[in-house]
Amino acid sequence: MTRSRVFLFLSLLAGVSSAANLSLQELRSQLTSRNASWTAGETSVSRLSEQEKKNLLGLQLDEGFGDFFKSAKPQALNRALPSKFDWRNKDGVDYASPVLNQANCGSCVAFSAVAALETQMNITNNTPNSPWAFSPQHLFSCGGGACQNGWHPMMAVQFMQKNGVPDENCFPYSSGGDGKDLACSQTCTDSSKRTLKITGYTQPSFFFQDQNAVKEALMKGPLMTSMVVYEDFIFYKGGVYKHATGSQLGGHAITMMGWDDSAKAWIVRNSWGEEWGEKGYFRIAYDDASGLGNQTWGLQVPSSKGFVTLGGLRDRSVLSGKVTLNLESTISGTKDINLSVSKDERTVYWANGKPDTRISVDTTQFPDGKYTVSALADTASGKIGSQPRTIYVLNGAHQGSVEFKNVTDGETITESKELEIATTGRPVPYTSITFKAVNMTTGEENIRSTYTVLPEMKMLWRAQYLKNGDYLVKLEAKVGDKVTVESKSYKVKVAH
Repeated sequence: MTRSRVFLFLSLLAGVSSAANLSLQELRSQLTSRNASWTAGETSVSRLSEQEKKNLLGLQLDEGFGDFFKSAKPQALNRALPSKFDWRNKDGVDYASPVLNQANCGSCVAFSAVAALETQMNITNNTPNSPWAFSPQHLFSCGGGACQNGWHPMMAVQFMQKNGVPDENCFPYSSGGDGKDLACSQTCTDSSKRTLKITGYTQPSFFFQDQNAVKEALMKGPLMTSMVVYEDFIFYKGGVYKHATGSQLGGHAITMMGWDDSAKAWIVRNSWGEEWGEKGYFRIAYDDASGLGNQTWGLQVPSSKGFVTLGGLRDRSVLSGKVTLNLESTISGTKDINLSVSKDERTVYWANGKPDTRISVDTTQFPDGKYTVSALADTASGKIGSQPRTIYVLNGAHQGSVEFKNVTDGETITESKELEIATTGRPVPYTSITFKAVNMTTGEENIRSTYTVLPEMKMLWRAQYLKNGDYLVKLEAKVGDKVTVESKSYKVKVAH
């Protein structure tokens, strides 16, 4: 009987277990008894509340997601496959874009799609230094995703083909800071001019387990895929993960980057930041119960005649003093490249140079604040621009604060506490914030960090998983590596 492709999406929320209480001690005991090939420990995710864990997922599962077909006999290969393949090291070249963090919003589908898109652009256009940075916020907000309800990969790829995705600077990601949805109307006014559309997509697997088909597809580029996350997965520190114990938490979208036959494992990129797993990645057994790889999507992107970039300058860089920017173009027939720095859509600095020219820019000539930097190449086929980058200039004093709004000295915390946080930062905002709780007897630290900083934030601290005793808690906010501001420290007692 032929299985029809029915797209009846189930909400992630309905599938999340309300009894997720697996302890690290219990898990480690299970891994030892099973001679497991992965290690477990406290991670940047394991101490989150059940709601926060759920927000780190976001895949709307298809009806019957746990069901899949597989071939009774090995399928013939179209070509010989290597025993190991990884787009982070393809013939000594890293084509992967930087690992991102979806944070407190069920936007994993958009992050999986952007990871696949950026890496596929690097592969197709031979740009291993990754000049591409696309907007998961635009894709998610304009495509129909919602932080509490998540999204579906098929909707994402169809949106990317019909509507496309603009650069990150067009609609910077901020839903992860407070878990709130943003309207598509908040994207940049010229998003249509800054949009890249995929030319098509493939589905190497659809409710079908076929390692060879997936591997052949991976040879062409990364694959968006889906999985069911179990409680033990959040404790993953390294090795080859295979579900050992714990209930289901929900659906998750991630990006397959390769495989390793010697470990019998897929190599997968997550969207929980570099602090989790193996620097943001994980390896997972071919036969794991999560269903990873049973549904996959490959992206087809337009090839270009090259690219224009500012030497790897990333969004939200903090610059001061004299900085050197590299004007780079791989487009044949490039005559020269114009560099522009603008503020509030008004150009405040302009320079010109040949390809591979190093231009020294004295940022002290600009008032401190937020700027947009871009490059425009004069080529034989016309003017071709780089993706714009948002940067912050900070040469003078920075004024700001970071404070708890609902913590008092000497208070006793018996379970979870939702910490209310207020930040102010002028003339530029903070680029990261860290919560620290230090056991005053043992010196052991409990640390949580995010790169999404908003004027008002909340963080649920699950104090019941810490040792009883006195703790010194504080916040630390940074502007790049230029400024560090600490909150008042509070002494609290954890007693459960």
